[in-house]
Amino acid sequence: MPTRPLDLPLRLTAFTCTVDPGGRLLMVRHERLGVVRWELPGGHVEPGESAAEAAVRETVEETGVLVTPGRVVADCLHRWRGRGVEIVYFEAQPQSVAELGTTDARISDVAWVDPARLDVEETSALGRPVIQHLAAGNNSLLHLSASHHRTTAGWEPIILSSRLCAE
Repeated sequence: MPTRPLDLPLRLTAFTCTVDPGGRLLMVRHERLGVVRWELPGGHVEPGESAAEAAVRETVEETGVLVTPGRVVADCLHRWRGRGVEIVYFEAQPQSVAELGTTDARISDVAWVDPARLDVEETSALGRPVIQHLAAGNNSLLHLSASHHRTTAGWEPIILSSRLCAE
């Protein structure tokens, strides 16, 4: 039986890695596919919007914090069930530290979290390597490849490969 290549429509998403002066990371406790995990704020890029603009907009919507995006620290090609998502992670600085809050019903908590105290089991697999990359002080770009797999909690992302690219 002949096989045809997968046709994966690619969608672009953008996330921020925002660190406060105390070294804490801005994170959201988000529900996706029935699974609740801590993750970095971000979401889909809308038509006419740059990835950096989307990262800022999504961070404000999900946390109430206005940020200034900086360099891209990581990217990820996430393929799952016939879909493809390119994820871009920006380093960001808070412009103002307002009261934390969200307009997204899927987010149950917004907090500044000490990366050293994050529970691996409670953190999205898509964010963990990016957080570790930042915590290690790497200046290189982290490239990730990911998919999803079934766990006892539900469908969750899984990192298939990672590599560093010198800038």
